[in-house]
Formats: sequence, structure tokens, C-alpha cells
Amino acid sequence: MNLSSLSSLQWNLIAGGLAIFLFGISLMGDALTNFAGPKMRGLVEKYTSNPIKGVLVGIIITGLIQSSSATTVIAISFVRAGIMSLEQAIGVTLGANIGTTVTSILIGFNLGYFSYFIALIGVLIFMFASKRKNKYIGEIFIGFGLLFIGLEMMGGSLEELKNIPGFENIVTSVGRTPILGVLIGAALTALIQSSSAFIGITQSLYASGAISLEVALALMFGANIGTCITAILASLGGSLSAKRTSLFHILFNVSVSVIFLILLSPYEQLVKTIATATNASDLMTIAIGHFTFNFIGMIIFLPLIKVVARILRKIIPGKDSILTDLGNIELDERLISAFPAAALSQTKTAIIQESVVALENIKATKSYLNTKDKKHYDTSKEAESMVNDMDTKIQAYLLNLAQNQLPPEIERDMQTYLQVQMNVERISDLAENLADYYHEIYESGTGYGEEAVKDLNDICDLVINNIVSAMEIYEDIDLAKFNKLTEDEAALDLMELNLRKSHYGRLKKGLDMTTMASYVYNDILSTMERIGDHAYNIARVTIEPVKTHTGYHIEGEENMSLF
Repeated sequence: MNLSSLSSLQWNLIAGGLAIFLFGISLMGDALTNFAGPKMRGLVEKYTSNPIKGVLVGIIITGLIQSSSATTVIAISFVRAGIMSLEQAIGVTLGANIGTTVTSILIGFNLGYFSYFIALIGVLIFMFASKRKNKYIGEIFIGFGLLFIGLEMMGGSLEELKNIPGFENIVTSVGRTPILGVLIGAALTALIQSSSAFIGITQSLYASGAISLEVALALMFGANIGTCITAILASLGGSLSAKRTSLFHILFNVSVSVIFLILLSPYEQLVKTIATATNASDLMTIAIGHFTFNFIGMIIFLPLIKVVARILRKIIPGKDSILTDLGNIELDERLISAFPAAALSQTKTAIIQESVVALENIKATKSYLNTKDKKHYDTSKEAESMVNDMDTKIQAYLLNLAQNQLPPEIERDMQTYLQVQMNVERISDLAENLADYYHEIYESGTGYGEEAVKDLNDICDLVINNIVSAMEIYEDIDLAKFNKLTEDEAALDLMELNLRKSHYGRLKKGLDMTTMASYVYNDILSTMERIGDHAYNIARVTIEPVKTHTGYHIEGEENMSLF
């Protein structure tokens, strides 16, 4: 069939096939995310103790959730929270690039005939499943089937492109100047923000004979560069660590693409040799090229991780500051619908960051008590302003997340996180109150004696200890630490009572009789004790889900206030 113009193409099949293909990828990815997300979200944090493990975790996570961007965003947030080093994040990013090749490999199996039956099986599972997880399995099958159905619909029509006058000249031009293919691939991938989808389209074009392998590989290089747009967007306004991790993502994809572009002829020959040796289909040939590209890139960069990290720190110099960096929490709105478990993981990281700022607030008030230097008072005010801003963002993010249909375990954790962050915000409010008390005292020209200051330092140290313990319990869900904190909370209550008695004793002896200082002393003690209560609440609401499964019971907890 000779076509004289583009209008002669069956655009209805191309458009419909593309729509079904993109929807299939999206549906399969979302279902895999919902099915595996709750189990996977802890992998990045727990099993990235060194860069090699980070690579493996990056491969596994991205292979399961079908989104290297989501994996990279999680790694960025963990670096910011101090949970993961830049070197570990680089390892995860390298693994994510390999994991993203899973889609092209699946497409390479060319299950066109069986795809209709796979989709039918998925629909039946979805219709008759009573449990939500089984419905996710059905959606995985449906998405997998639609992916191939869409490709098959596009394939026949795309094959006719080579018969259009002038199209062969365009392909030849791209073949002579592969950089054009790179630019086209980068632009289109940045537009649809899915390298997997664009490479799938490239596979279909190559399999139909519309483009040569050389052009397909150039488009693939561009797709790897174009996918950096997500990392760039994720790092905008972010911390130095976020920008360094994003910069590495760009550095990796651009530098490896340049290397392979220079060596395009031998690389093309390598792909052909592997494809011939494995008797691979045309679809699988591009998948081989995609995997080889990322695998060799990983091999190049893996031994250089420490060197690259040093270079990144020199390119983007500076040290992350708590009051200028931790306040810039990263809550990617795209994850709310694309990967709710990752969105929840980001929220937990943000709450931990918020708690660090709140803790700095209390430390600033202690420094103000001991030094009378107003700069610590200003620090407290700055920290409180940051916590309020973080609180607003976190609450809004959690409320947006709540609008989605969530798995029970994510719903449960979301409720816990909401209560935890509200207690963190109240801790910071009360810390600001302490700073105001000290400010009033010093502005009035009065102060406390050495014994009273020592007592206030002692109770403040115990409060700080309890907050740190509470956040460790929140992070690790550690029942043993909770039992210890319960003892420390009782000790704080007893200390408050004893310090009140000591203050009354000093007043009887005629000490610390200055009006302002004496007036607010008990208010300071009460504020300290209330901060301790909120710290204990954080630990308690964290342990409650564990209690549900283990039968653990906290005596009298039914009467305890959450806030």
C-alpha cells in the first residue's frame, strides 16, 4: 500500500493504540504501586547501608513500581532528612535507571496474541475479587494486557510511515546526525514525563520497520536525558542535598548518552550481536539496548561514587543548615495519586524534619536562658515560623492524600502521622512560649539565681531527651524504647513537682523574689511538662498500631488525651 500523505495514515488506530498503551502502563504501574508499595517503602531506608546495596534496592523498587522518578524522589527526601548519605542516594539512582528497563523488557516479549487473554483474566479477577489486594492483581493483569493491545494497534499503522514520501529522508537525516534523534527523544520524553512510555513507542516504530536501529538508539539516548525533567522539578526550591542528587541524575544520563553517542557504531554492533545470539525479536532488541545502556553506565559510575559525590559537593558547595534547609520539605504532589506509599514515606520524612526544627527551637530557648543573648530568642522565633509553615504544608498534603482510596495499612499510618505532626507543632508552640518567658524576664532586668537556672536546665535536658526518644520510636516503632520513655515521662512529672517545691523553698528563704521571674517560674515548669506530654503522645500514637497486632496494652490509655 502506497500512501501519498500523512492524512492517509490510520490515525484513529495510532491515537487509540497510543491511548491504550499509555493507559496500560499507567494502570499497571499504579496497581503494582498499591500492591507492593506498603512493603517496599521501607526498603529504601533500611537496606541502603552502602552504595552497592543502594543499587540493588533501586533496581527492585523501580522494577516493582515502574517509576524511576518516584524512587529518585524518595532517595532525595531521605538524604535531606539525614537518613541516607549522598553516596547512598547515588547508588539508589543508579539502580533506578536499571529498574526502569523492566517495562521495555516486558514489551520485548511481544505477547500480542496472548495480551487479550491476559486482559480478560485481569478483568475477571477484578470483578470477582472481594479483597482490595486481589483487585490490584486484577489491575496489574489488565494493564499488562492493554500495554500489548495498544502496541499491536499502533504497529500496523506505524509500519506504513516508511511508505510516505519524504519520511525516509527524515530518518536518513537523523541517522547521519544522531544528535537530532537525541534532541527529539529528550523533548518528547520531557513532554510526557515517562521514558518507559517513549521507549515503548520507539520499540514499536523499530519493530514496524519505520526507523533503523541507529535512529532508535539515538531516540533512546534522548529518552534517558528527557526523564531528568522529573528530578529537576523535584529539586526546585529544595535543599543542597536534593539539588546534588538531582544533578547526579542529570550528570549520569547526559554523560553516558554522550559516551554512547560517540561510540554509536560499535554500540549498535554490540546490540545486534547480543540480539542475534539470543534470537531476540525487534522489540526485544531495543530492550537489550536500553538495558545495556543503563547497565554499562552503572558499571562506569559505581566505582566512582565517592569521587562523584565530592565533585557534586564542590559544584554545589555549602553545608545543609537546619533552619534554612530542613524547612524546605519535599512533598511531591504527583506521588499522591501515582504512589501513595511513597507520598506517605515523604510525609514521615517531612515530619521528622519538622521535629528536628522544633527540637532546635527548644535548644535555642535553653541557650537563651543561659546566655541572655537575644540571637537565641530570634532563632526560636525563626524556628517556630518554619514549623508553622511545615505544619501547614504537611497537613494539606495528608488531607490531599486522604482523598484517595488507600489500602488499610496506608490509611492507618496516615492517621498516625497526622496526630504525630500535630503534637510536633504543639511542641514548637510551647518552646516559643518558653522563649517569650525568658525574654520578658530579661527585658524586665531580672533573672534567676544559680540554683534555679540549674533546675531549669535539668528539666529542659530531660524534655529534650524525651523528644529525641519519641521521634526515635516514631521512626523505628520500637516497643522497648517506648517502655523506657514511659519511665522517663513519669520522671519528668516527678521532677516538675520537686522543682516547684524547691522554688517555694527559695522563696521562703527570700531568694529569687524578683516579681517577674518569680511570677513565671511555675509557668515555665508547667510548659516544660506539657512539652513532655506531647513527646509522649507522639510515641503512644505510634505504638498503638503495634498494640492492635500484638495485644500490647497501655494501662489507662483510654483516658489519655492525644493533643
